[in-house]
Formats: sequence, structure tokens, C-alpha cells
Amino acid sequence: MNRWITLCACIFVLLAVPFAVTAAPVGDENATMTPGGVTGNVTGNVTGNVTGNMTVAGYIAQDQNLTRLAEALNVTGLYDVLNSGGPYTVFAPSDDAFNALGNDTVNQLFNDTANLTTVLQYHVVEGEYTSANLTAMTGNQTGNQTDNASSGGVFGILGGLFGGSETGNATTNATGTATTLQTLSGESLNVTVSNGKIMVGNATVTTKDINTTNGVIHIIDQVLLPPGLNLTTTGNETVAGNATGTTGYTTMA
Repeated sequence: MNRWITLCACIFVLLAVPFAVTAAPVGDENATMTPGGVTGNVTGNVTGNVTGNMTVAGYIAQDQNLTRLAEALNVTGLYDVLNSGGPYTVFAPSDDAFNALGNDTVNQLFNDTANLTTVLQYHVVEGEYTSANLTAMTGNQTGNQTDNASSGGVFGILGGLFGGSETGNATTNATGTATTLQTLSGESLNVTVSNGKIMVGNATVTTKDINTTNGVIHIIDQVLLPPGLNLTTTGNETVAGNATGTTGYTTMA
């Protein structure tokens, strides 16, 4: 009887060993084969870098909505600057934005290389600022100020007792949603984000996050003029820039 028990036990062990040996490779194979993750990464990279083989200048040169800007880059020689180096963030005025200035103003600007260069440089920022970056930058400022305004504890109680200094902080929060970027012209641009809409001065970003090999492009609906730059057309109309990069119009007497 003991022999039969021993023999059965040996047979059971011999039958169990192959299953134990084959179980590990099957488990390892399932653990290492993740084609779904690889496909996701490849698709994401391809989709997110449709213009990844173009420079900033190269993209502008082929976009049929940016022909005026492309011409301006060639006139001033800034094409070569934006075709290498970087990274840059370009707030690119559309053809409609240039057309809104009027033919006389555009012609005057294109005939004045120094002023045209300054105007173009005012649309370029060193560094790469995507729409997510700009939103985070403006959001962080708001968040920090909001935290100060809503702080509780002893300081919050004391603020309420002495006339509500907290209210003053809250007022600051309402206007604290802008961030400032330094342009190649040396002047600053104010960027605001509200409900997903990005404003550069008074210009609105109509197309965002055009990624290139040396930066990112955001198309805007107005030409930005640096503060103090005045352009007088033949019709005695002056186009002037102000502190926020807004394009203003006045009529000369």
C-alpha cells in the first residue's frame, strides 16, 4: 500500500511540473506585450506634430492665410531669424488683420523697413509658449491671489474685524488674470485668458498651437503696434500703438 501511495505521489509531481514551467512564460508574455500602449504613443506623437518638419518661418511661408506676414518677413530679412535658432513664440497676424489696416497704411509700413522690423519683432517672443502654458501662467497668478484673499484662521478673522481687507484682495483677483511676455522689440505684451479665449493686447488668438521645429505659432486677428509707433497715411489718418499693443486710429487735423 505504501508503494502505491509513493508511486501515485511521484506521478502527480511529474504531471504538475510541466504546468508550473509553462505558466511563467505565459504570464511574462502577457506582461511584456503592450502593443496598445505603443500604438497610442505613436499616434499621439504623429497627431501632435503635424508641422513638426517645418520651422516657424517655413510654416508661415506656406500658409495661404499668412501671405502678408510672409512677405513682411522677407522684406525685413527676419525670415532667416525665424528659420533657425529659437525656440520662438509668434503671434502671427492673418491677412485679414493686415487688410484691416488699410492699403495706404500697409504700403507705408512695407516701405519703411525699420518700422516694419520693429512691428514684426513685437509679435515674437523668445521661448515656446503653448496655449496650455499661457493658460497656466495666467491661472497661477489668479490662483495665488485668490488664496491670499480667502485665507482663513487668525489672519482672516482679523481682516474681517478691521474693515475687510480681504475684500480689497478679492478686487485685485478680478484683474489679476494677465501675464506679460517680453518681445524681440524690447517691449512687453499683455496676454490674458478668459473662458478659453486667449487675448494678446486687444487681438484674439483665432488659431492656436501650430507646432514647428523651432517654436509655436498662434494666429491673431489684429496687427499689434509697439507703444509710441505712429503711422500717418496719405489720408491723414494716424495708426498708433499703445501700451497694450492695441492698434488705434485717429484723424489728423
